[in-house]
This record gives sequence, structure tokens and C-alpha cells, in this order.
Amino acid sequence: MRKFWIIAAACGLVSACGQGPGEGSDAGAGDTTHGLEVVSRSVNSATGRALFVDKGCVICHAVNGVGGKAAPALDAEVGAVAIDPLEFAARMWRGAPAMIELQSIELGYSIYLTADEIADLAAFASDREEQKLLTVDQLPETIRDGLLDEQFWEMEDWDEFLRAGQEGEAPEAPAEDTQTPE
Repeated sequence: MRKFWIIAAACGLVSACGQGPGEGSDAGAGDTTHGLEVVSRSVNSATGRALFVDKGCVICHAVNGVGGKAAPALDAEVGAVAIDPLEFAARMWRGAPAMIELQSIELGYSIYLTADEIADLAAFASDREEQKLLTVDQLPETIRDGLLDEQFWEMEDWDEFLRAGQEGEAPEAPAEDTQTPE
């Protein structure tokens, strides 16, 4: 199991503490929590693997060659440091409009994740050994049949799609080149 830390209070609470920066804090020199309590969570990559399947992430994302191709693969990098669950959540946030749209199209609803579930998914996304345990045979038939086998659109197309205010509709497929060569 891995540990990671998150700030347990919003920045606005710093002023409510009645302490200035560094006052009354026994934190280390690199600490920027200004005496606020920090929460420790245990994360589990095996739980993350189960969530990856159960929540339906595998429909769009692949790991170890298992899963859909509609979204980026989440294979752990060889020799990479452990993933930061907060950075993982930030990447999810940046991709949220596309993920929510695909989920509503493919599943009919948006997937709900708790902080603990995101942390466990982050642990799975950074654990090559746990990823090797994921096989197509472990996927329920309904999920196996629903894997998306092609990328739906490029990110640039998605940004343009959202700017045009077309949420709730699937973007049109790119037009085929119908011109004949001269």
C-alpha cells in the first residue's frame, strides 16, 4: 500500500486559524499548509484494478492492452516514480468534459468516483505489476462486448465541439475526402 497526503482544508481557512505563515506550526520547511491538518490515505492498486473494471473505465481506457481505445491508455511507465493521486485527479479534471460526454453517450449516465476511489485508481495506474494481472478474460461479457475500439475524436476537435456549445450531442465524424485526385 502507498501513502499520499492531501490538504484537508481550503486555503480560505488559513485566515480563520488566526495564524500567520509559519506561526504555531511544527511542520517542516517545505510545508505550505500553515499549520492546517493534513489527511493521510492508504491506497490499494488491487482495489484500483477492480474499480477500473467495475466502474467502466476499461470501456474507454486500456491498460496492459486490455480495454477500449476511445481514450488514452493508462499504462504505468517503466521506471517512473509513483503517481501522485492529486495530479491523477487533476488530469481527470482536465479530461472531464470528454469523459462525461462519452459516459453519457455510452453508459447513459456519468460515473461517480469518491476521493478514495480516485486514489486507488491512481495507484493502479502507476503499478505495472498490478496492471499485468488485468486480462480480457476477467472482464464481464457485457463490458467485453462494449469496449470502444476506436478513438472517437481528437482532443482539438473536442475543444472546438465544447466551445460551440454542443454538449449532450455526439460530435460528427470527420468528413471523408470525396475529391478525386487530378
